[in-house]
Amino acid sequence: MHQQLLELTLPARYSYGDWIQHAGAEAAHNRLALWLVHGGRLWLRSDRPAGKTHLLHALAEEHPHIGLIRPGLASADHGWALVNTWLADLDERALWMVDVEAGPLPYATGIALFHLIERAREMHRPLLVAWRCGEAELAPPELASRMKGMEQVSMAPPHTDADLRGVLMSVAASCQWSVDEAVLTLLLSRLPRDLSVLVDTLDAMERAALQQRRRLNVVWARQYLVQWQQGEDHRS
Repeated sequence: MHQQLLELTLPARYSYGDWIQHAGAEAAHNRLALWLVHGGRLWLRSDRPAGKTHLLHALAEEHPHIGLIRPGLASADHGWALVNTWLADLDERALWMVDVEAGPLPYATGIALFHLIERAREMHRPLLVAWRCGEAELAPPELASRMKGMEQVSMAPPHTDADLRGVLMSVAASCQWSVDEAVLTLLLSRLPRDLSVLVDTLDAMERAALQQRRRLNVVWARQYLVQWQQGEDHRS
């Protein structure tokens, strides 16, 4: 009798024990440890995906006095309502963390984030903003000036096979995916050593395996990559 696989998108679970302190993240991790004690205003940056979201969620889980929000999108008429919603979630917390989705923000959301930074300053709340964006995406001007005035801390993505494998295992655990380690070894041997590419591919494989009612093992994964590469060659 075969167990039926359910097409469920399980919520991500971030824990400090699953976060990988690889070489590229060590300096940022140490600086955040000082922020927990001494406060201040930090902008946690990275050029590519590097584990910022996992680290923030893990710290919030370990320290109940930290408030963590992930800004939603605001319409032009509801920017202030968004700020008030954030403040309701953060007001009683001693330290504030904001995990911003990568890329540019809608104008109203950017203005709301600007006002949140101002409120943190007025209330003497330590503030940490994690946001991956380029200079051209740093807008509106009011927000850009406040972000550039914060201490910037950079986190680099993992580079070695050992670090990449560890981070991929951590991603799989946080997303509640059941992935054989042999599958990760296969990905590292076939794909560029880029965390974004590897995670996106692993996510696509997990979804495809669910759709096909298949187990995500190394045999199926090898077939998937062959078919994917053939599709890429055909499109090019």
